[in-house]
Amino acid sequence: MQLTHNEGYRAPFSALAAQARFVPRNRPEVLKEIIEADRAEFLDLAVEDGRVALVRRNAPVFCAFLLEPIQGEGGINVITREFAEELQRATAAIDCPIVLDEVQSGMGRSGAFFASSLVGLRGDYYALAKSLGGGLAKSSVMLVRRSRYRKEFELVHSSTFAKDAFSCFIALKVLELMEAEDGRVYRLAAERGQALRGMFEAVRADFPDVVKDIRGEGLMLGFEFRDQSEAASEQIRENAGTFGYLIAGYLLREHRIRTFPTASAVHTLRFEPSVYLSDEEIAQLEAGLRDVCAILRAQDGQKLVLA
Repeated sequence: MQLTHNEGYRAPFSALAAQARFVPRNRPEVLKEIIEADRAEFLDLAVEDGRVALVRRNAPVFCAFLLEPIQGEGGINVITREFAEELQRATAAIDCPIVLDEVQSGMGRSGAFFASSLVGLRGDYYALAKSLGGGLAKSSVMLVRRSRYRKEFELVHSSTFAKDAFSCFIALKVLELMEAEDGRVYRLAAERGQALRGMFEAVRADFPDVVKDIRGEGLMLGFEFRDQSEAASEQIRENAGTFGYLIAGYLLREHRIRTFPTASAVHTLRFEPSVYLSDEEIAQLEAGLRDVCAILRAQDGQKLVLA
């Protein structure tokens, strides 16, 4: 829970564990400042002139650095190459392992098996789940770099992390399908993602007063609306805190499009469709988004909230 940035989820459990430090996204200059600011002094043994002595040493207090290469619940925010390069240097200097959460961004959704590879980021630990099970099995996998792996871990946690023959069989089949035809599915994710993003950018160009940003990679894209907390329409203004849910409900009701906002960025709708996304489906989504944008421009809040 301490690794969850949303304070609403984290605060009730803040007394139960050591606190995490959060680094501003894509601010590489802040990394060293935080590392230097949080250091601890401890006593160590050293041999000096043939005698054992106690010496004071100073060291960073971080055990790991965890991040999503493309933030999912945080609003589909992409880590830049500049940030990734500085993170690699800063953590290597203090021997701090990097843990990459690729549960949403991994398994080819970004156009590469790992989204982190798109910015050259190498992790020491990788977390995969969900799509690894092919929609049939519940599956979670942790990948560990050989230099960090401890064989005692599996012995101590042999039941908690036991192998599951069914889930492993499904996961292997999923990987076989993804690697087939020299990784055709990754190229397809990149191509379909480019087509979807192109449509988003066209809508944004026509409604710059309504659409704030388009973010993401491949088929993991975020469509951000401008803040509606001071909207002229009372209905829209009163729903600003749950704005994404209001828009998602309208799209489902009027256009048979199912999507959802990100948990910590309610003005951002996330789109993570299948690689088999068709041009017809992209056109259907475009019609829905243009309808929503026109309503917001006209501030016709009643149309959004009425069933």
